[in-house]
Order: sequence, then C-alpha cells, then structure tokens
Amino acid sequence: MSVKPAIRDLSVSECENWFAEMGEPSYRVNQLLGWLYRNPVAGFENMTNLPKGLREVLHGAFRLWSLNLSQIESADDGTVKLLWSTPLGEHLESVLIPMLRRDEGRAEPHHLTICVSTQIGCARGCTFCLTGVQEFSRNLSVAEILDQVLFTMVWLKGGFPETEALPLVLRELPLSNVVFMGMGEPLDNYHSVLRASSLLANQVGFSHRKITISTVGVVPKILKLSKEPEVFSLALSLHAANDEVRWRIMPRKRHYPLKDIVEALRVFPLPPRKRFTVEYVMLKDVNDSLSQAKDLVRLLNPLRCKVNLIPYNPFPDSPYAPSPMHRIEEFQSLLRQKGLSAFIRASRGREILAGCGQLRWKVEHG
Repeated sequence: MSVKPAIRDLSVSECENWFAEMGEPSYRVNQLLGWLYRNPVAGFENMTNLPKGLREVLHGAFRLWSLNLSQIESADDGTVKLLWSTPLGEHLESVLIPMLRRDEGRAEPHHLTICVSTQIGCARGCTFCLTGVQEFSRNLSVAEILDQVLFTMVWLKGGFPETEALPLVLRELPLSNVVFMGMGEPLDNYHSVLRASSLLANQVGFSHRKITISTVGVVPKILKLSKEPEVFSLALSLHAANDEVRWRIMPRKRHYPLKDIVEALRVFPLPPRKRFTVEYVMLKDVNDSLSQAKDLVRLLNPLRCKVNLIPYNPFPDSPYAPSPMHRIEEFQSLLRQKGLSAFIRASRGREILAGCGQLRWKVEHG
C-alpha cells in the first residue's frame, strides 16, 4: 500500500530542500513550520499565508496527519482515552487527563496532561501491563508521536468540527504537560522520542520540565540521555524494591539490575529543585509489603526523587489484583516516615480501560 509521507517526519533541512526544488522562496519554510508546530491547524487549506496553489501541492505530496482518531472514550472523572489508527490499520493509544489542584478544600481541574505512546506494542514484557504481554510491532515515527499531541491541541480549540466535541471543562484547560508513558518503552525508540521532545519544547512551546520521558531503566540509554544538551524530566517505572521481585514481574533477560539503574540516575544532570519521579504500581501480595517499603527507602536513598504509588488497573485475565487501599496507605506512611516523598496517584479512567494498551486490546480482540 502506497502512503504519502507524513510532513512532520521531515527535518527542517528536508523542508528547505523541498521548497527549493519547488522554486519557492526560503521564507516559506518558516511559514510552514509555524502552521505545523507553533499554531497547528486541521488542514493544509487553513495555512492562510501560503498561496492556494502551494497548499494544494502540499496536500497532494504529504499527509498533514500521520494518524486518524478512530475511537474516543470518556470517563466520569474527565479522563479521555484516544484510540488512533495508522493508514495500515495499526492501533495505538493516548490518554488526556485533567489534573486536579486543591483550592480551599476542593479539587478543581487545573491543567491537562497527555500521555502518549512511542511504540506499537512493547518488547519489555512486563507481566502486569497489557501492552507488555502483547506482541511488539514497531517504533512510532516522529510524526506519529507528535501528532498525538498536536491533533489534540487542534481538537481542544475546536479545529475539527466533524469530530465529537470534547467536554467544555477540558476545552477551557491548558494542555501543558506531555508524558511518554503510553504504549512502549520510550528509550527503545530513542532518536524519535528525543527529536519529538525537542520539537515539542523548541517549536511547539512546551516547557522542558513539563515533558517527561518514562523508562523501565534502560541503563545505556539513560547514560546517553544524560549527555544530551537538552534535559527533560525523567520518570522511572520501578514497581519493585529488589531484583528478585522485579524480575518476577518484569522478565530478567529484558531488564537491568536495580543497582545499575540507580547508579545511572545518580550521574543524570538533574536540574536544581528537580526530582526524578518513581512510578510504583501496587500489586496485591507481590510488591506491597512493609518490608518492601523499607527496601525501597534504602534503594532510593542516593536519589533526589518522589514516589508515585499507583493503584493497579487490571486487565482481563491478569494474574494480579490491586492492593487494598489501606495497604497502599500503610506503604505510603512508612515511606514518608523514612523521609521519602510519596504520593498515591488517583486511579483515572478505570471504567474506560485507560490502562496502557487496554482500549487497543479491546478493539482488536473484542
């Protein structure tokens, strides 16, 4: 199947070369970049400072959007699950999450975070994650990563009248945070994730500190990331306090020892007043004992970090169950007593299968 190239997969130099071959003046490149990133629009026809003929040529040569929004599911808490399809019929997911801030005892929506995918499937095999137990297909391109964010931005502004309107409360909130915590291991798609992150920061306008790259702890890539000129926020999907438990739920051959991961994070150039985020899914009778909480304190002692304790969002036929809330609270209390910042992250969108890979699985497997 022949598919036109996605225009956001082109580098600036490739855009310059294309315009030069078309006999267009060089300033057209900056005009185009403005419409692609700084002020994204629904279609080439909306790029009003480009000649109509040029817009038609662009439309014939490129896809403005590399993905189609094929399904939307909304939860009572405002979380929206987005299922995307590629021209080849593949599926991937994003989640749009209204983040709350407490004001005078009330929790009010404050801003939006979008959780995006970086791969179709995942090769890391984490047994508590539905994406991890499904087959890995491929890495996403730069355009496929970016378009999850940019399409949503245009949609929030009402740029797609043919698409189901988002709830008003979401349209009134700024989309200020991007987290690479959807389907896939971001550092296994290193170059596309870094290029997408750089474009989000330098072209779209997101703050570097509000772009978070999550990883299960791919040590060589963490070390490589630590030498990059741009520093983004980093989150570690940990989920166990010792190797024995971690390798039981995250296959040993596909993951690094915890001591090596911690050492790699120690040399990461963490900005002042910034902390790593440690994600810890609470699995009943697996990783939620108080002895594991003590081990976690010892493990993370060398790092400046905060811990998010995440109630497990189970999928059909999962071998795991969520930890009872009282046990999560006891776990949190011990961490805090030992001086570790720990937060219980509210479970969001459970009724719409908002866990990683769950809507894709539902659509593809019924």
